[in-house]
Amino acid sequence: MARRGGGGGAGIFKPILNWLRKGRRSGGPSTPGRTPGRGPGTPGPHTTNRYPRQKPMLDKYKHETDPNHPANPFPGRSVRRLNDQEREAHRVFIDGQGNMRRARDGSLYDTNQGSSAWGGGRAIFVMDGRGNIYASNHHAVGQFHHSSLAGGHPVAAAGELSVTNGRVNYATAASGHYQPGPEHMSNLAQEFGRNGIRPPIWDFHGPTPGGRPMFS
Repeated sequence: MARRGGGGGAGIFKPILNWLRKGRRSGGPSTPGRTPGRGPGTPGPHTTNRYPRQKPMLDKYKHETDPNHPANPFPGRSVRRLNDQEREAHRVFIDGQGNMRRARDGSLYDTNQGSSAWGGGRAIFVMDGRGNIYASNHHAVGQFHHSSLAGGHPVAAAGELSVTNGRVNYATAASGHYQPGPEHMSNLAQEFGRNGIRPPIWDFHGPTPGGRPMFS
């Protein structure tokens, strides 16, 4: 029998060692339940389908990534679409105390420095059918939209968030790309309630003259 660490043993273990070294260089294998870039103690994304009522993106935006397409609603521009890893960097979650936090580092989410196309102090957001919420304080016409966060896929809810130091003040249905109805924003209300919070959810106009609360 070959001695441990030499002869035939080296032939057996060398491919395994090479695979492990390669895994470390490429970011894996990783600790189960952890995603690169996720803060310590941060829960992973939801994996159970919860909200089957979803809204597809409006057809008029399907060519928005091609700056040369004649049907692009933003001529000469290309709207960015996030991949799964980029989207995870925008995920927010509600902790056991009802605070909204960034999944990437566990910090309290805040939109005071954010700005959407409809006003300052707000972030844009989408929620998928599993109840995962993705938000961005950055909203640039023709560059970064709700469709960027959703990757162009259907959403369970979409609009704006107003959050102060982790406390969700309100949400709105303001999304030109998706224009969600009450049946979609009720998904958000359910997800909020499932996490122990009940902030008001407004229609497209938000808390302004002419705006109406959809859920409160």
